[in-house]
Amino acid sequence: MSSFLPGPSSTPPPSSGPGSDPAFFLPKVEVTRVGGFLKRWGWLPVVFGVLGGALAFWISGKVTKYYISHGSVYVSTEAPRISEIQAATTEESRDLEQMQSVEQGMLSNMLLMQVSDRLALAKDPSFAPKATTDAQRLEVLSHRLQVALRRGTRLIDITVEDPDPVRAQQIVTAVKEEYESLSTERQEAILQEMIEGLHAEESRLQMKMEASEGAVTAFREAHPVPGLDGEAGAASAGDEWSILAARLSEAKAERMRLEAERDAFARLDPEDPNALAGLPASGSTEEVGALVREVREKELEFARVKERYLYKHPEFKRAEAELIDTRNNLKTAMATAAEAIGNRYRIATENENKLSREVASARSQTVDVEGLRAEFSRLKQQASNDRELYDQVSRQLREAHLAGSVPASVLSWRDQPTVPEKPSRPRKALMLGVGSVLAFGFGLVIAVGLELGDTRVRGAAGVMRATGVPMLGELPVGDERSGAVVLSDPQSSLADAFRRLRVVLAPRSQDDRLHTILFATAKPGEGASFCAVNHAVSLAVEGHRTLLIDADLRTPGLSRDFLKERAGHLGLGGYLDGKATAADACVRTSVPALYLISSGEMRADAPELLSRTRFAALIEEAGNWFDRIVIDAPAVLGSPDAQILSRCADRTCLVVGREGGDRRELREAARHLRSSGGNLVGFVWNERVVARGDAPSLTVLREGLGHGSASDMIISPQSRTST
Repeated sequence: MSSFLPGPSSTPPPSSGPGSDPAFFLPKVEVTRVGGFLKRWGWLPVVFGVLGGALAFWISGKVTKYYISHGSVYVSTEAPRISEIQAATTEESRDLEQMQSVEQGMLSNMLLMQVSDRLALAKDPSFAPKATTDAQRLEVLSHRLQVALRRGTRLIDITVEDPDPVRAQQIVTAVKEEYESLSTERQEAILQEMIEGLHAEESRLQMKMEASEGAVTAFREAHPVPGLDGEAGAASAGDEWSILAARLSEAKAERMRLEAERDAFARLDPEDPNALAGLPASGSTEEVGALVREVREKELEFARVKERYLYKHPEFKRAEAELIDTRNNLKTAMATAAEAIGNRYRIATENENKLSREVASARSQTVDVEGLRAEFSRLKQQASNDRELYDQVSRQLREAHLAGSVPASVLSWRDQPTVPEKPSRPRKALMLGVGSVLAFGFGLVIAVGLELGDTRVRGAAGVMRATGVPMLGELPVGDERSGAVVLSDPQSSLADAFRRLRVVLAPRSQDDRLHTILFATAKPGEGASFCAVNHAVSLAVEGHRTLLIDADLRTPGLSRDFLKERAGHLGLGGYLDGKATAADACVRTSVPALYLISSGEMRADAPELLSRTRFAALIEEAGNWFDRIVIDAPAVLGSPDAQILSRCADRTCLVVGREGGDRRELREAARHLRSSGGNLVGFVWNERVVARGDAPSLTVLREGLGHGSASDMIISPQSRTST
């Protein structure tokens, strides 16, 4: 018996992964549920959106209307320039920082205060009814005024939003005019200070100019030097010194050349005429060179004679005498050339010394004259600078007087402000749209909240996620008859659904002992009895000897008609209580090979009866005589009966109705079945509407065969073996 009852550890806990989790491949968002959500709650955000739009439209008619007046001014690069003095010119706007300074100046509190005083806003109760101080009025005005530099242009936009359209236009105009007024006042103050400073500077420069011109006149009278003013006389002294300096350079070069030639002749060896090749070219060296060539010719001639004649021969003696004479002439010429070069060197040295003295004298005279000229030029330049500076200050003083009388501004209207005709806000269309969208969103949030709070299961995917088991079959909507549709309408889609369920729940092999199927629901009225009857009938039709057990001992179910006909039939309750045998409880139905054990009389002690070993023994014994056993169990959440029964069943199938499924209830039912040791293999999705208490029933063949048929079927193993 212990091997027949599955323990709590016989069913492994569900694990995560694509191979074990039936909901792993399901989409994260149930499209069917989204469609159902729109059908159930789509009206709610629409109603809220309509109400929100109507409320926004009503509010837009009650709030204060505001008008916008707009104007734009062009900021020129510079104002008309009268004075070149930087401090005296009006504002320029050549770069972005200066234009931004103009923009911020229009928003200053000083300018806003002048605008307020000009338009008497403090006395106008409609401008700021709640403002009691100047600071509060300035804050209101600054909020209604917008000044913005238009990007990429030299235009500044001035915008005012006010309940009074005329006042809005007046404020725009006043901002531009008051800014120009402030700029003019600032320029006038600067010009006044500048004029006073220029007057004092003009007087000082005039005195300095007169003193400089007097110094020039006195210097000219004290030094009557010709060419003092840069005339030709001064230039001749400098030219004379330049000429003498050039001649001195030439003389020095000549002396150095002669000195080098003299030193070369002093080092010359008369016995080595070849040394003459290193002397510089001159008239003396040319004469000596001619004698050297003649000596060489005589030596060659003497060498030829020497080869032909002896030393006593007249030709030999003649050639030898000519060679000796030529050599003597060379020595004499070399001595004469050296003496001539020495004389020229002495003359060149004397000439150089004389020119040096003349150059020194001319330089002294030139320096004296140039010094006087430089001093005179300095005094003259100083006087010219003083006069130029005086003239410049005088011109600036005149320009300052003119600048004070010529108004100048860098601002000019490009778009003059006009009185607006239509209010800028409230914008009814915008308020209508925003109100509708916000209300629609609020309604959508409420609808989503209601949908999230609704835990009903509206599809098989939701059941998979809640229970963690796959769907074994789906019962489509069909005939509302609650009987055995497999027999009454075998061609229907509902009958085909039970045939598919039979295939799914069939054992994989003949040796497979998974013969007992338990059908249960989370709560009553979802079609467990209907599925149990039709599954049992489909098994019997296929040829399997099938036992159908009505294990609901609390409410009359599929055996209610049988109990009405057989009053006092003990059924399963009587068997479990020991008042009847299995043969007494079992009856043959009108379906061949299908037998029924009814629930018997309703019992309040059903959990205690089912927990006894007699039910497990019944299942084990029936497994020897029946090919399949189908158990109809009560609701899991209504009582612990289904948990007790699931321990004795090989497989448990949960039936979920279209209208009765609840995620929390399904999750709780699956947990109860698993925790009790039941083998929950899947669920059947029932699209049919099953009324509570409308369970199918089976009829027996005829009255009086109940016991007999049971005796024929429930016999001892020995009798069956003999049969």
